[in-house]
Amino acid sequence: MRPPPPDLPEEIRIELHPTGLRLGADLTLIRSRLLPRLMAALLQAHEDGLARRDSPCSRADLCARIAGMAELHRTQVWRAMAQLAGTALETLIAAHTPSGGPFWLHEPLLSRCRFYLDTGALAQGAALADWLGQRRTATPAPTAPLLPWTYTEALARADHLLDRGELYPARLALQQAAPHLPADDPLAAAALGWRRARIARRLGDWGALQDELRDLSSALNDNRLAAPERQQLQARIAILAAWHWYGSLGQPAAALARLEDVPPVALAFDPTLRCDHGNLRGIALRELALAQSDRDLAAASVAALGDALRSASLAGLPDALQICAANLAHGIGQLAHAGLLGDANSLEEALRWLLLSDAICSRWQLGRSSLLNTIFLLRLCGLGGFRFSAVRRLADAAGHPLQADSYAALAAQRWEACRGRQSQIPADQRCAFLLLWARHAAAECDSFTAADLIRQARLQARKLRDPQARLRYLEEARALSHQPQRA
Repeated sequence: MRPPPPDLPEEIRIELHPTGLRLGADLTLIRSRLLPRLMAALLQAHEDGLARRDSPCSRADLCARIAGMAELHRTQVWRAMAQLAGTALETLIAAHTPSGGPFWLHEPLLSRCRFYLDTGALAQGAALADWLGQRRTATPAPTAPLLPWTYTEALARADHLLDRGELYPARLALQQAAPHLPADDPLAAAALGWRRARIARRLGDWGALQDELRDLSSALNDNRLAAPERQQLQARIAILAAWHWYGSLGQPAAALARLEDVPPVALAFDPTLRCDHGNLRGIALRELALAQSDRDLAAASVAALGDALRSASLAGLPDALQICAANLAHGIGQLAHAGLLGDANSLEEALRWLLLSDAICSRWQLGRSSLLNTIFLLRLCGLGGFRFSAVRRLADAAGHPLQADSYAALAAQRWEACRGRQSQIPADQRCAFLLLWARHAAAECDSFTAADLIRQARLQARKLRDPQARLRYLEEARALSHQPQRA
């Protein structure tokens, strides 16, 4: 072992930084991420009576003192130690072998060194342990109490029913969960309210949606909600409020303005929220594009709906994926029919997306109480003038064959499939479906069926609360009944 050079100063200042050592009066930087941690581990071991000639430290001892190090390889250690060559600290670390150890500190030279951390504190004691990452600097956050079993089971049942479109049974499951709501848990209460609001939105029960939004907005003022939870709840409220502006008040521009209140960071970490946001944004932009005959808005609508579909697909959300695919197909169909997309194959592309949505619903048993996909299919095929045989070939390619011989037979099959759940289908869906079915039945020369379907549609239209929608469906039924029909 070589003695220290005779021209060493009385005191050597060394600063330990995450990226290296600063050495001497001019604080020359020796770049290395491992060397300062090795030095810190040796200093701590020396405080504990180790890292001395009679009690050296092995590589494993040093590795155990450095948080985040799974293993210290010989080559790593040798390269780090070699960086001290030619410096005032060349002989500070002694070892039996330069790469394998065991290691100790040269006492005469160590007594002339003063080690500091990058914080300015002396490299010793608790400060050194914190710098090595050995002690937790923050106390763990208090954990919430365990959710009651009955509440958890009822909530899981409600989610299962919601995914399958069983809206009234889902609402009943939430009623059964409410008595078991854990006390002093605002997030658990908000979870129930948000699901009730979703059901109200899908049923078109706008009064109930307003009540739920009012309760959810008051929950935002609860100090017990953590910042991320409050931000996520705020985003959900904004999206549901935008649905109210669009669905109840018929104001797509106001709905778009409400969607701007959703912070981007909330969407970045929740793919379900991102799907809901993009889906409604695309629908609102579609309505504005159709009203203003604006090609730029039409392109923005398709882009927003495509973005929502991408999020649902990549995140593995089958229910959101089938909804986004159906809305994308419906949007492309309407915009292409209005001449706002400029693509001759747009209607056929829309039909492919709709058939994909239908196939997903069938595979996952989703949307069994919904007629929206069939409504979109009948409307799109009417706009494009597709023969049923061509649609059936596309359905075979999508992996979901249509078990029918005509559009009217397909409509009858879908109506029969949800016979036991027809009370859960919103009245406006029933009106739209019955009138489309009647139109295809008339086109297939079945005037008796068409007349009966028009009569049923009139009965359903009278149940609508919205006077404008009621008048629109009654006018459509009157116009359809006066078209010439053949038996």
